[in-house]
This record gives sequence, C-alpha cells and structure tokens, in this order.
Amino acid sequence: MNLTDKPIIQDFDLEGVKHISVQEAFELISADQVFFLDVREEDEQALEFFDFQNVFFYPMSAIMENIQFIPKEIPLIVVCNEGVRSCKVANVLNRQGFTTVANLDGGIYAWKAKKLPIVKGMAIKTGASNSCSPDSCGCGCDGCG
Repeated sequence: MNLTDKPIIQDFDLEGVKHISVQEAFELISADQVFFLDVREEDEQALEFFDFQNVFFYPMSAIMENIQFIPKEIPLIVVCNEGVRSCKVANVLNRQGFTTVANLDGGIYAWKAKKLPIVKGMAIKTGASNSCSPDSCGCGCDGCG
C-alpha cells in the first residue's frame, strides 16, 4: 500500500495515522488485497454503500463494542464520508495494536468525486410525500430516488 503521513485532500489529521488515496484504495479493494472498514452510521450506510466482498460495517458509535470482530492480521482502510471519523477510528485501531491501517483520504466524498463505484441504497423516506430529494432527506446527497 502506498501510504502518506499527511492527507492530501482532507484537512483533518491525527499524528501517526496513515492515509491512502481513493484511487489506490479502489485498486486494492478491487484486487481483494485489503478490507474496507466502513464506520458511518446505519442511516448513512443505507443511503449508499460499497459493493465489494471485503467490507466490514461497524459504525464509529459502536466501534469499541465490535473491535474484537475486526481482524488484526489484514490490511484495513477505514472509510467515512469526509475522512474525519475514519481518521479517528484509524487512530484508535493503531492504539489497539492493528498494524496495517489507513484512512481513506477525503472519504466517500473524494471517492465519488473520482466517479468510483458506489451503490445507491434504500432512502430513508421523509415528509408527507414519502420521497427523498436533495431538499428533504437532509443527508446532502443528490436525491435518493
């Protein structure tokens, strides 16, 4: 894995956390050489998700309750929307003895900016019209329809 000590896209950083570009991450996950650890919350993951075999989903809010289920012996790329929460979780994993952990620099927003594959999921329906649009769901997406 080609890792950097400082992120290139995102502003948030923690000392000791390594970062990986979205292009590098895409190539590695496509070749089954790494696992993604998606730390977004359930409502975010329901809106869009990765369609790769090697993806763990443990929300940041429950990461310590699930840490024993995350294998230490495989390379992990921690993922969230912007790279902030994933950077924090990568830091926690480093401190818990995980040796090959990287933060996805810029998160899913950077992933989508490069037009890399992501699956639109089931929208959380809101309002009287029972539909999701950029103005109604509050997630900042381009409409979940």
